[in-house]
Amino acid sequence: MIENLRHLRALQAFDETATQSSLTKAADVLKVTHGAISRQIKLLELHLGVSLFNRRPNGVELTKAGARLHQSTRAAFSELKSGVSDVKRLHHRQSIIVSLSTSLALKWLVPSLSSFQQKHPGIALLLDTNDAFADFEASEVDVALRFGKPGWEGLYHERLRQEELIVVASPSLIGERNLPMRAEDILGLPLLHDAFNVGWDSWVEQAGLSPDRINSQKIRYVDSAVLLEAAIDGQGVALARHLLAERDLNLGRLIRLDDSRVPLDRGLYFVCRPGDKERITVRIFKKWLMSI
Repeated sequence: MIENLRHLRALQAFDETATQSSLTKAADVLKVTHGAISRQIKLLELHLGVSLFNRRPNGVELTKAGARLHQSTRAAFSELKSGVSDVKRLHHRQSIIVSLSTSLALKWLVPSLSSFQQKHPGIALLLDTNDAFADFEASEVDVALRFGKPGWEGLYHERLRQEELIVVASPSLIGERNLPMRAEDILGLPLLHDAFNVGWDSWVEQAGLSPDRINSQKIRYVDSAVLLEAAIDGQGVALARHLLAERDLNLGRLIRLDDSRVPLDRGLYFVCRPGDKERITVRIFKKWLMSI
């Protein structure tokens, strides 16, 4: 065991070089010199009595022995990184890193955070606002709030809200028109289009009208929060996610034009590692989320 541990640094140098197929890139990742990486690999090759790499003009290539060893080192170092990350997270029990989209943060979570801080002043939240899919293996994220369908293998998930689309607009755009509005009259107004929740086709079908009645716009909004801001600005009618529009409706910045609802096959989910779902801070945060 002691003999193997003596070569741990050499194994790390080998593993990174095999991953990068380059001594120079491995040196950059490990923040050491090219010469240091080369010496560690030569030390390991001498200890094992085999060549691990074939040198090429544009990098290195694993030998059969090297490829076999890399299978083991990849798994071992991945497990080590995971263990270190787990210990680090558990040591900081009073903090939670939450991954969520920018639109969900702006329109739903952030406006309610003061109540969480008042109820739980000892728990610190770090919001990682990123529209990319949170990688629980490669990051220190504790909780992800995801809009979608369940299918996250190896992760615990629980639905917070089932989502639907509703028709909203600024009071300034509607003026003195009577509410609720007829579907035909809504289609006479400028319509704002969401690049992901393409719901106007479903809405007109539900209303018994022809899709040809939908006016097209060159602008399509990828970010749901930006779509809602365009509606608040009076630029048109939005078919918006109810959860994201809720606060603006309560504040009077938006109004519902009718009682229609377009169901979505996706919802808002609370996602975490299976081993984290019973952590006291995670449980407290989830319970609070389900109350807002």
